[in-house]
Amino acid sequence: MSRDTDAKTDPKTERLFDKRTVERNIKKTLIGRKDYEKHLKTLPDVASKGVYGGKDGEEGEGDDSSSAGGSNSGH
Repeated sequence: MSRDTDAKTDPKTERLFDKRTVERNIKKTLIGRKDYEKHLKTLPDVASKGVYGGKDGEEGEGDDSSSAGGSNSGH
């Protein structure tokens, strides 16, 4: 059981399950599809921590005023 906990924090193991490389690692049989699915089930739900763009988001307001503001005033 402690091995599973260590595997989650081990950077080398985390790379095996990285979204960008997981399909390649499965094809190379470095991990199995079942291992990957099991890993996905252990991940916490962090949807509530996400930042969404839109009228209320600061990200959208800052981008418009800083980049477009300078070019629109001369346009």
